[in-house]
Amino acid sequence: MRNRRVGALAVLAFLLVLVSGCQSGSDSSNLPAAPGLLSTAAASTRAVTSLHFTLAVNGTLTSVPVQSAEGDLNAQGQARGNAKISELGQLIQVDFVLVDGSFYLKGLTGGYQKLPSSMATSVFDPTAILDPNRGVAKVLGGLGGPKTQAQEEVDGQQTYRISGTVAKSVVAGLIPGISSDVATQVWVTTDARHLPVRAQFTVPGADGSQGATVDVHISKINQPVTVAAPN
Repeated sequence: MRNRRVGALAVLAFLLVLVSGCQSGSDSSNLPAAPGLLSTAAASTRAVTSLHFTLAVNGTLTSVPVQSAEGDLNAQGQARGNAKISELGQLIQVDFVLVDGSFYLKGLTGGYQKLPSSMATSVFDPTAILDPNRGVAKVLGGLGGPKTQAQEEVDGQQTYRISGTVAKSVVAGLIPGISSDVATQVWVTTDARHLPVRAQFTVPGADGSQGATVDVHISKINQPVTVAAPN
């Protein structure tokens, strides 16, 4: 009987050691430092030539009419996709194309309307994502007080989650009309390039509004994207 108790205690002790080891492995102190990850991620992003994106706004941002968007873009400032835009309290589905300095917009009825590319900034300018002066690379390089929080799977990829704060002057390139600094989380791949997979911005409300979170997912990096003007 004594030998059985000793054996059971030995097994229990072994299991406790295993559990302790697993817990210490998830300690954020064992994760790579955030500044190094962000520096590599920003450099890798500046070299990206094309990507697929999705964007979702959860909440209310008076300066951003887009509630969701999805599409493809390249580093030449060309993009195509679709979006849901809030207009007079209603959500309207539109298709968009940005090419050759023109912005084409198509609603549920009728064909595409050709507008100056500057009009895209008043609706949604996806080309900002790859713009090194106002896009994701700038956000990665400008994340203040960064901390690597965890290793997580996002969209089928292993990533490091990093938290920090982005100054309003930095994030405004991606989200127009921002009036304060924004709490931000970014997810970068665990491989050597540390490419961004996801970014989430928690935007405080203005003038009594509830604010919102803006969630951006990036995929299909460097897969060719060719955009032509619609007929």
